[in-house]
Amino acid sequence: MGFGPKAAQAVDQVGFEYGESLTMASLMGAGVESARNRQQIYQKYQQMIKDPVVGGALRLHVTAALGGDETTGDLVLIEPTAEAKKNAQSEKLAKEINDDLRPLFNRVAQLVAYNGVAFGDAFARIYTKPKKGVVDLYCDEMLLPPLVQPYEKGNQTKVCVLAIGSKMRERLTMNQIARMKMPRLIYTPQPMAVEKAWRSQITEDDPDKLPLMPSLVGGSFLADAEGQFDKFNAAMSGLVGQRVLDSIDESMFTAQVQGMTKEQRQEFLTAIKKMLQRSKQVADDAVKSGIPFLGRIRHILPVFDQKQLLQIQGVNTSGGSGGGRSGNISIEDVLFHAKLLSGSLGVDITMLGFADLMSGGLGDGGFFRTSAQAAERSRTIRSAMSEFFNHIADIHVLYKYGKAFEPKDRPWAINYYGSISALESEHQKTQSDAMNTGAVLVQTLMQAKDLGMDAAATMHLLETVMKLDTAASKLYADAIEKARPSPEGTGAGGFGGAPGGGFGS
Repeated sequence: MGFGPKAAQAVDQVGFEYGESLTMASLMGAGVESARNRQQIYQKYQQMIKDPVVGGALRLHVTAALGGDETTGDLVLIEPTAEAKKNAQSEKLAKEINDDLRPLFNRVAQLVAYNGVAFGDAFARIYTKPKKGVVDLYCDEMLLPPLVQPYEKGNQTKVCVLAIGSKMRERLTMNQIARMKMPRLIYTPQPMAVEKAWRSQITEDDPDKLPLMPSLVGGSFLADAEGQFDKFNAAMSGLVGQRVLDSIDESMFTAQVQGMTKEQRQEFLTAIKKMLQRSKQVADDAVKSGIPFLGRIRHILPVFDQKQLLQIQGVNTSGGSGGGRSGNISIEDVLFHAKLLSGSLGVDITMLGFADLMSGGLGDGGFFRTSAQAAERSRTIRSAMSEFFNHIADIHVLYKYGKAFEPKDRPWAINYYGSISALESEHQKTQSDAMNTGAVLVQTLMQAKDLGMDAAATMHLLETVMKLDTAASKLYADAIEKARPSPEGTGAGGFGGAPGGGFGS
């Protein structure tokens, strides 16, 4: 049906005639953003997470995604699935897994989640013992994503290579290491992408024949915030530099020494120099000690023959030209870039210590509105973390019980203690609005019946005035028509079930 060699030849002919061309330039950035290797990308991410705005946004995502038990502070628990509860043995297995792994999961959950949103990947070393399963998880500086290179076959991670020295590498299988892989929503140009595309064998249908290739960097929440981070830093540097420059109090003095001998001039200028140095020393001592100088400084400078000492102010305002500053960098400039940076990270700036900027138009629930938007993006953290924990649980079951489950047959489910409060608030408000809408609709139907409106008028009211769809309007109009009592007063009960009364009349 057109999928054979002839169809392929026809496509090639059409592409040749119309000059259609495909290129892999987008993998290299296409001139918009140059391709970088993984170390360059990770160095940029490490610089960004040290910024308080960026770090605060990432921590907000992590806490919104994980929540926590109010009493114990636990984040994760393992519960039997609905199907496992029907089988006593499967339910017992799920509870044993929860008892064994829950303390380990709760210890590494926040660190793994933070590394995941910051770098796009997170890793944990798995320590196992026969008949005991997973006994410990190591997730520390030695497993930072810049030090680990995962290798994939298709979409499955098969092995990870760790840097354990300047020129030393170590391979770990997936029975020894677990990987939390965040969804790759935004592509970051990388040179390896071209080689990976050449060797990925797109035309290969058998996944077992795909080559083993290094995984590219991706999935970080910082990927689309790099440019705005640089602009924010530039604005901050300009503001700080301007204030540092303005804090320098520099002056120039001219001394009238006409009529003095050489010795008198030297003594006169030396006295002025000592006077200025003494004033500077007093100021420096007060700054270092933190104790203000409350006395007064007096200097005696003997002069004769109308000697003068003139001071020229304003030197520091223009680097010595005396012309003054041509422009100023205000806090509004920095705040504008801070807003754009927080928005690119998926968090409103009002959630990062700027609550005074929240618009009054959002009402009393403004905080829930803004935090709900941040929490929506945090859902991806739970999804990736559940796969991470399920992988560790599979290793635990294999070593302790000698069993292996397909993902759909696992008798356990990874759950989180804390519900996302902002999302719960949004859900409850939506449910409340829906119930109020239903109550108003029922009241309208009762009034339409009591007024004796026929089916056409009722349908016009519901469809045109109340903006219901045609099918629903017809359904309600027909129901009212059936509920209306007959002229003899012997009609069917209708909505209320009262004989001849419809809604209970």
